[in-house]
Amino acid sequence: MRIITGLRIRGDRRGVSNIIVVVLSLVIIIAITSNVILWSYQMNQLDWEKIKENTTITNVVRVTSSSWFTAESEYTVSKGSLISGNYTDTQAVDGSYERFRETSATQQETIHPNGVGEYAQWTKEYPSGTAHWDCCDEDPPDDDNSYVEPNSATLKYEAYNLENHIGSGTINWVRIYVRARFTSAGTTNFRTLIRTHGTDYESSDITLSTSYQNYYTQYDTNPNTGLAWTWDEIDSLQAGASGKKSGSVDDRMTAVWVVISYSLGYELDLNGGFTIDLPTYPLASIQTVEIQLRYMTGDTGEKWYLKAYNWTAATYSDDGFNSTAGHTPTTEWDYYTVNLTDQWSSYVQNNGTMYVNVVDAGLDNDQTTIDIDFLGVRVRIDWTRFTFENDGSLTSHLVSLWIINSTNHQRYDTNVIVNSGQTLNYTRADISLPSGQCTVKVVTERGNIAVYSRS
Repeated sequence: MRIITGLRIRGDRRGVSNIIVVVLSLVIIIAITSNVILWSYQMNQLDWEKIKENTTITNVVRVTSSSWFTAESEYTVSKGSLISGNYTDTQAVDGSYERFRETSATQQETIHPNGVGEYAQWTKEYPSGTAHWDCCDEDPPDDDNSYVEPNSATLKYEAYNLENHIGSGTINWVRIYVRARFTSAGTTNFRTLIRTHGTDYESSDITLSTSYQNYYTQYDTNPNTGLAWTWDEIDSLQAGASGKKSGSVDDRMTAVWVVISYSLGYELDLNGGFTIDLPTYPLASIQTVEIQLRYMTGDTGEKWYLKAYNWTAATYSDDGFNSTAGHTPTTEWDYYTVNLTDQWSSYVQNNGTMYVNVVDAGLDNDQTTIDIDFLGVRVRIDWTRFTFENDGSLTSHLVSLWIINSTNHQRYDTNVIVNSGQTLNYTRADISLPSGQCTVKVVTERGNIAVYSRS
C-alpha cells in the first residue's frame, strides 16, 4: 500500500513539474513573440517616419556682408545748416532725402589807428603834445590815460589812418568803434565818422554816458559805392569821430578801431551715430567695416569725404581707409563707399557704436546744398548660409552637416529644427565655403541625408 501511495505521489510531482515547464515555456514564447512584434512595429514606425521625412537643401551661399545699419537719430551739423527732411529719409535708397546747405565760415579782423589822417581838429589832447591818433590807438584802451576832446562849441572832426588788413575773403560788414564819454552830465553832439573815397560819412547822434562805453556804427556795404567792401577800400579807410563842447560838457574819446567781418568761404560738416548689431555679428567675426553714402550736390568742383570717429585717436579721421582722396560728384545721384580695412576696430566701440562724418573739401566761394538719400555702415564677414526646405509631413531635426570637396571632408554638428512646410535660412559664422566645386550634405536624426552640389 505504501509502495503504491509513493508511486502515486511521485507521479503527481512529475505532472506538476511538466505543467510548470509548459507554462514557463508559454510565457517565454509569449514574451519573445511580443518583443518580436514590438520590434517589428518599431522598425515599421521608424521606416514609416523616415519615408515621410523630406528635407532638402535648396541653396548654399557665401555671406560676405551684414545688412546696412543706418542713423538712429538726427545728424549733428557743426558747420552748415539743415534745410529739409530728417534722418529717417537717409535710411533707405528710396528718393526721399535730407537736404543740407553749406554756410559761411566767418572771421573778424581788428585794425587800429597808425598815423595822421584827414582831420585832427579836436584841440585838446592828453598827454599834451601827443599825436591825436596816438592817443586813440591803444588795445586795450587806457581810458583817461590818453584821450582827445573837441574843447570847442563848433563841430570838429577827427579821422585817422588805419593799419592795413592781413585777412582775405568776402567782406560781410565793417564796424567803426569808438570808446568815449561825457566829461560831465549833460548833452552834446557826438558821432562816429569814416572817410572813404575822399568822402566823410557820419552816424546819427550818439548819447554818451559820463563813464566810458564802446559805441559802433556798422556798414554792410561801402556807403560811397553801395557795393560790398573791397580790401583796397579797407586799406585806404580812415576812422574817427565828430563832436563839440556844449557849455561845460565836452566829448572825450580814448580809442578808435575798426572791425571787419569777412567770410573765408562756405563749408559743411555733419556727423551721425550708428550701431552695429554685435549679438548677430560679433566683433570676432568682423573682417572690416564699410561706409556708404548716396548723395547729390550742385557743385561738381568740390570733393566730399567720409570719415569716422577714431576712438583711439579721439578725433574724426580716415586714417587706414582704403581711400582717403575724397569723392568728386556729378550732377546726378552718386554712390561713395569707403572700406576701413584692418583698421576698422579703431572706429568701432565694444558696444558696436560708430560715428560717421560727412565733410566737404574745405572752404570755397560757392555755396551749395547736398542731398543725402542714404548713409549707412555694414560689416564685411565670411559666413555661409544654408537654405533648408521641409516638404515632408514631419518635423526634421538636422544633426550634422558635411562640406566635401576634392581635398577636404569636414563635418559640423548642428541642432536645427525645420518644421513641416517650412523654408529655413541657417547661417554659420564658423563655416567658410571652399572655392570651386563642393558638395554639402545634411543628416537628420532619422538618418535621412540631403545633398546639394555647389559650383
